[in-house]
Amino acid sequence: MNQSAIRAFGIAIFLIGALLALADRFDLNIGLPTVASSTKQDAKELQTKLHQANEEIASLKEQLKKEQPAETPATETAEQADKPTREATTMTLQIYSGITPYIVAQKLEDGGIITNSVEMELLLANAKYARSLQIGSYEINSSMSLEEIANLITGKKQ
Repeated sequence: MNQSAIRAFGIAIFLIGALLALADRFDLNIGLPTVASSTKQDAKELQTKLHQANEEIASLKEQLKKEQPAETPATETAEQADKPTREATTMTLQIYSGITPYIVAQKLEDGGIITNSVEMELLLANAKYARSLQIGSYEINSSMSLEEIANLITGKKQ
């Protein structure tokens, strides 16, 4: 009797597994919660948050425009022309095994070193630099050109 009960239990478990596999394969809703329903709710929540963030950005831009003076005296403009438009931003870039040019370019853009990650990604994908990223830690600043950064992190001589 004991073996037949275990055998019946095993067969029941097998049948339940097979039914669940078939339901999943043919996208049948058998009363289990689906991922799609929670995804739709999440998407609506994210769209609402995005809309609120865009409204906040627009109001901050308007506030910034109101705070900036409409005209600047000519003497200030001449002094500002002598100064660099922004100070050099410095960051430490960590390059590890398996890192891609896309990730390197994104890190540089996120760190404020470069303004367009696509340009850097394309440069690193160039035959001159392709597959040459050197593992290590590099001090990079925003005053460096894309070529200088690429030469530094690939170990190429200028």
